[in-house]
Amino acid sequence: MGGRADLAARLLATFLDELEEQLRALDVDLLTLEREPGDAERLRSVFRVAHTLKGAARAAGVRPIEEVCHALETMCAGARDAGTPLSGAQVALLFAGSDALADAGRRLREGKDAGTSPVITELLQQLRRRAAAAQGHAGRRGVQQGEGPAVPAGLAAVRTDPGETPSVAAQPGAARRSPEDAHGTRATDKPAETSAATAAGPARDDQLRVGARQLDSLITAAGELLGMTGTISDRPAEADAVAEMVRSWRTEWRRATRDGSSRARAAVSPVLAAAFASVDDHLARIDQQVGQLARALGDDARTLGGTTARLVDSVRRLRMRPFADIAGQLPRAARDVAVSLGKDVLVTVEGENVEADRTVLDGLREPLLHLVRNAVDHGLEVSEVRRARGKPAEGRIVIRAELGGDRLRVSIADDGAGLDVTAIRAALVERGRAVPADDHDVVRSLFESGFSTRRVTTAISGRGVGLDIVRTAIERFGGTVDVDWEEGIGTTFTIEAPVSVATLRAIIVIAGGQTFAIPTVFVERMVRVPRADVRSVEGQSVLPNGSTPIPLASLASLLGPPLADVSAAATLEVIVLAAAGRRLAIVVDELVEEREIVVRPLEYAGEETSARFSGASLLDGTRVALVVNAGALATTGRRGDARASARFAVETSAARRQWHLLVVDDSITTRTLEESVLSAAGFRVTTAVDGADAWRLVQHGGIDLVVSDVEMPVLDGLGLTEQIRASTAHARLPVILVTSLDKPEHRARGLEAGADAYITKSSFDQDTLIGIVRQLLGEPA
Repeated sequence: MGGRADLAARLLATFLDELEEQLRALDVDLLTLEREPGDAERLRSVFRVAHTLKGAARAAGVRPIEEVCHALETMCAGARDAGTPLSGAQVALLFAGSDALADAGRRLREGKDAGTSPVITELLQQLRRRAAAAQGHAGRRGVQQGEGPAVPAGLAAVRTDPGETPSVAAQPGAARRSPEDAHGTRATDKPAETSAATAAGPARDDQLRVGARQLDSLITAAGELLGMTGTISDRPAEADAVAEMVRSWRTEWRRATRDGSSRARAAVSPVLAAAFASVDDHLARIDQQVGQLARALGDDARTLGGTTARLVDSVRRLRMRPFADIAGQLPRAARDVAVSLGKDVLVTVEGENVEADRTVLDGLREPLLHLVRNAVDHGLEVSEVRRARGKPAEGRIVIRAELGGDRLRVSIADDGAGLDVTAIRAALVERGRAVPADDHDVVRSLFESGFSTRRVTTAISGRGVGLDIVRTAIERFGGTVDVDWEEGIGTTFTIEAPVSVATLRAIIVIAGGQTFAIPTVFVERMVRVPRADVRSVEGQSVLPNGSTPIPLASLASLLGPPLADVSAAATLEVIVLAAAGRRLAIVVDELVEEREIVVRPLEYAGEETSARFSGASLLDGTRVALVVNAGALATTGRRGDARASARFAVETSAARRQWHLLVVDDSITTRTLEESVLSAAGFRVTTAVDGADAWRLVQHGGIDLVVSDVEMPVLDGLGLTEQIRASTAHARLPVILVTSLDKPEHRARGLEAGADAYITKSSFDQDTLIGIVRQLLGEPA
């Protein structure tokens, strides 16, 4: 009994994999038939899929799927034999049949009975109603009671096999699949065939199915071997050190025995002289043998390293799958949404043969479905509106996959109305959220949790979870997502993800006393920065970088407790990350090395941990490094807060006292406001009406920090700052510029003049001002 049960389980697993592949091909054919009902070749292809799956379902003992496939086969055969194109109703039934098969397959993967599928139940009921109506209308002979459901009109011309019961599907779009690769992946470099006929033929000798868990175990073992290879690669250097030590001993021994006086050498007995010679001979042999051992170790380490690299690369390739595996369902998903909304859409997929790790593709499946549905729902206009705007009635969506180095880039571009930035700003204001000045930052608010501009919730959108799910899912495996748009022209969402999450090149660092790995694909540069070069803009530490300062934060602060914050070193070890057009400079305690690592998933990590780390790597027998989700840090951690933006100014150990501040502004209202805020915080405040007045007060001495406006008569804030920096006595006086000038070039000009911090009045916050003042004075924030 056990043997039969095992055989049945293997047959079912194989059938479900085949069902998934064949349904992808079926959807492609049906989308073409919907546009070109007279395409005879596509009709024959659909017939072959149905026929193949019917036989496979019979072998696997899945009767409901066999019945549905027989109905699809019969419908196609009737149209083929009659030489007539399929009607719209028949194409809709074929789509619904595909849905029914998908729902049944999903239930079987979950261990349920395919016959309990409500989609199939509704399908069979609808089929019986259609058959009865057609029978009454055309006077055709129906199937006798007890022989199974009747054949719809137009299908009875095809003879059924004895004991088979034909049926068709329910409503199109009733259930779409989200297949998971639960049973494995194909160990072949060749993409899945899109023709159903190849699946019906005998298996090729160079193809086999390997379980996903087996591949995971293999990559884990390869990772351990890679870690040990790194350790062994250090052994030749250690052997060379031993060889050098032996040479040094031999040299010292020879010098000691040679430099003795002739009388002393003559006094040595023959036995002792022979012992001296023997020691010298042994040292010579040890020197020779250790040198040979060091060379052999070097050769073996290089051979092992090359073999390990080839093994890891081979395992990585086994995990690779074509983009077509997940892209095939996207046109169908767009079509279903378009039908429900009364829109017309044509979806084009490019780069189907581009390959990536199966884990990456599986992780992209749901985000891409969200983005494609959003493109149809939010992006594309209805046909009447498109015509009025001079566009084709049919909306276009182009899905493109391409490789850039070791990154996979997937874009979803539509030719719809673009994004309404004004509406997004209004929605942010309505929800009480901060409204960024930059339009691109405003648009990125769409990726925040619970944000939507829709006021009416539908089955497709308006719940404020779609783009948040997209961002979270993509960041989970180290990817990023960004959006560009042109009003009235269209919108493009771009996803960047690693080609492989199994192996990657990484920078190994120490932060907060722990070891981390940062994927090099996100590393723009590594620099050593004097702490004195760090500036502050609106409470955020930054690195000066032309007109666009780079936000700076310690990696330990960004990752949070229990990591200790950055040390007080005078020179900072900085890594500049870049992702989705954004940069973030992170400070680490130590840069260790760059190396290839094998990444293991964090199977039992919580949501917060998964958001910060994309996996872990065993560097050697004992050392483990967590792989930092650097893309997410660069795009979402860049703004930072008081915890993430560590205080990088040089600390002072002076006892706390009442600091004397100078507030400079030509507006009495602004002077009064700032004086009130700072006085309430315990500071002594003096005011000045312009830069010239302020410079006189600075020269008198006793000022600990200056808070100045920029645009003022006589001498503006930039001129005041430059005079302070040019003076010998006051060059180190901290200066904060507070101004309404908020463009990047204005910020850059302020920092170039020598300001320590730059705050815009549009985002003025008294806590921010007080925090920056205390930071520059070396007090606790």
